[in-house]
Amino acid sequence: MEVNVLLFDDFETMDAFGPADILSCEKEGLHVNYLSLAGNMVNSMQGVKVWTEPLDPEQLKGILIVPGGRGARRVLQQDTELQKKLKIAAERSEFCLMIAEGAYLVAQTGLLFRRKIAACKAGENWKRMFLAGVYEVPDASWVADGKYYSAGTTADGLSMALTMLADQIDLDVALQTAKRLGYRWDPEDEAVYQ
Repeated sequence: MEVNVLLFDDFETMDAFGPADILSCEKEGLHVNYLSLAGNMVNSMQGVKVWTEPLDPEQLKGILIVPGGRGARRVLQQDTELQKKLKIAAERSEFCLMIAEGAYLVAQTGLLFRRKIAACKAGENWKRMFLAGVYEVPDASWVADGKYYSAGTTADGLSMALTMLADQIDLDVALQTAKRLGYRWDPEDEAVYQ
């Protein structure tokens, strides 16, 4: 299975790399692809530079990770081409993991209409503009609604990825991964909505 991480300038570094690290830990067979619209160098909010491949949504398979970050606002307001390709990529993916503002990007495609997502700490104007017809679950760390998984914060994205790993691969693998990362994760103690 492939793990595809969609990047754009000013993405939140840990939103992308945390879940990618967790999901790529599973032995062989998982490959991480870092993708962007043009397939060039992308800069995170924290200044991390990542060389990416061009996003070809028709070829995408496996897991799609959509991080948040302040660059999400620019994508929502100015990058209609990326939004169109994101819609196709999310439709084709087996699972779509959205962290923080990443859920707003996917919501704008219409794919989350009448679906539930974890509440993100964005302003009310953002919610009114980009979440019409999408239900936020206010006290959930993360939410799974079909193949769409959303986490409200960066840390919640780690828990979400570990739980998805446990559900889709193996609980023991998820527990070993959390231990390797030094991350305290208890699959029984999750504020989730499924």
